[in-house]
Amino acid sequence: MGAVRVIRVAVNVASHTPRLAAASVAFRNVLNEAPIKHRPATGVRLFSGIDGSAVLDVPRGLDKLAEQISQPVLWAACLEGCVEAGASSFLELGPGQGLARMAASAYPHIPARSLEDFRTLQASAHG
Repeated sequence: MGAVRVIRVAVNVASHTPRLAAASVAFRNVLNEAPIKHRPATGVRLFSGIDGSAVLDVPRGLDKLAEQISQPVLWAACLEGCVEAGASSFLELGPGQGLARMAASAYPHIPARSLEDFRTLQASAHG
């Protein structure tokens, strides 16, 4: 298939793959019981992880949220949507720093940090 290098990757959970289709269905059922607003609050912009589109209809957004358990997440499309909506910084909640690094690489002019970069939650609000 054209690979230059092949290595084993330590994967413990088949996240974002069809192997978790049943988990998507179960999670959507749980979301059915959650109290929701039918539109995001004013000034809040939500993006779907599976396609990067803006979530304007919350019930459909919940469908997409559940689907992302068993489908690939298109982070690049989400970042692009954030930038187009005027994002001035990115804060990855974790775990890890991979998404913050991806944001920093794609948009070096926009500050991108991970919660792990800070000693306390309060420090992240100032940093």
